[in-house]
Amino acid sequence: MVVGGILIVSSSGPTDFALWAMFTAVQFIFGIGVGGEYPVASASANERAESCPKLQKRRGETVILVFSMQGLGNLVNTAVIIALMAVFGLYGPTYDRKSLELTWRLSYAIGLVPLIGILLYRIFHLRESAVWQQKQQALKAMGGAQSSGIQWRKLGLLLRYFWHRNFGTAVSWFVWDIAFYGNKLFQSTFIRIINPEASLIQVLGWTLLNSAVALAGYYTAALTIDRPWMGRMRMQVMGFAWMSLLFFICSLYYDTLIQPKWIHYFQFMYYFSSFWGQFGPNATTWLLPAELAPTELRSACHGFSAAAGKAGALLAGVLFGLVDNQSKFWISAWCGFAGVILTLITIPDTTGLDLHEGDKRWMAILEGHHDAYAGPAVSPKHLSLLERYVLGYGKNYRLDHETAHEEFGSLLKGNPVATANGNSDLDLELTGRSDVLRPVTSPPNTLVTAQSYQQYLH
Repeated sequence: MVVGGILIVSSSGPTDFALWAMFTAVQFIFGIGVGGEYPVASASANERAESCPKLQKRRGETVILVFSMQGLGNLVNTAVIIALMAVFGLYGPTYDRKSLELTWRLSYAIGLVPLIGILLYRIFHLRESAVWQQKQQALKAMGGAQSSGIQWRKLGLLLRYFWHRNFGTAVSWFVWDIAFYGNKLFQSTFIRIINPEASLIQVLGWTLLNSAVALAGYYTAALTIDRPWMGRMRMQVMGFAWMSLLFFICSLYYDTLIQPKWIHYFQFMYYFSSFWGQFGPNATTWLLPAELAPTELRSACHGFSAAAGKAGALLAGVLFGLVDNQSKFWISAWCGFAGVILTLITIPDTTGLDLHEGDKRWMAILEGHHDAYAGPAVSPKHLSLLERYVLGYGKNYRLDHETAHEEFGSLLKGNPVATANGNSDLDLELTGRSDVLRPVTSPPNTLVTAQSYQQYLH
């Protein structure tokens, strides 16, 4: 991103087309960085929250607050552009070409400052999360975890047992980005419907207000995502539903709402849709792909869903340029409706679920004993409708498995090996051997035979 940002600022050419060509080409380089940042940031925030006792019950809040920096960036960037235009006296109706060029170059240059600071911090201070390191150690115990044969086998198992989750998160993100980026790309068009005589700086002023409304949605999502009465799936459905309803109204009564008498109602619904977009699918589509996948494949699954989302953004950029304004609302409304249906069918609610449980289930899958796992990760409350009623994963769940798991851990406190290693609360996970389990928080030599554990369960 740093290299791409520098090239964007320095884009040049002998003609306007040449300048545009270079600017567009270096956006590809910048996009590679952004494409890597999306999954890494989400996965890292998830894992660091999971490894911190104070944040384990606030994992969703932590991840969304990281993501909310996107909304804060939109707000600050718009404010910076407005300030630069004011400094150069770009109030319209005519504009100085050199001043406009200097404005956009400076806006990108200012954005490079924190980006370079983040790069230096990561180089000299950032380390892999404890969750990721623990899982890598467990995988190494299986032998040759990085060989190509094992990697292809893992991919096959991922597609077999998690295809529906990846499909749900990817397509949900796809339809969301059609509506989101379609409206963002043509935001100035919608604002000019509200105020046809608006100058460029006035349009940016309305954009700033919309960004502030959206940011409020981010923070509302962060404050409520981990509440049992809200959760991930319910928030995503609610956000999609509100977006769909508001855009259906805008499309059905478009000709009436753009009249001066009703224009403020149109403005309210357009801005209100921004709030529900962030307090809904924009937050959850970024959170869920990382939560629903095993640790070792979390970034890859998130990257796949993010790529699907950007495909939706690309489609919106083309499609919205070919249809009239009323049709843009129709498209966004139907995308919201599709998001509701997809979420209800394919998205499980992982609110309150320990990420370690998902990894235990994955380790059982790698061992070839998927049905042997009976813990919280296959509890009906943490499964989608498809997983519950079609794939039947919930049938493996046993409430006594969770209770026995905790009680067995307590009994092991008197175990000489466990006591010698200073364990207090033991969290058992499958290791690379099918007959052995290991307390997650203990040194590698603290082992419990699976046979004795199963005897205790029965």
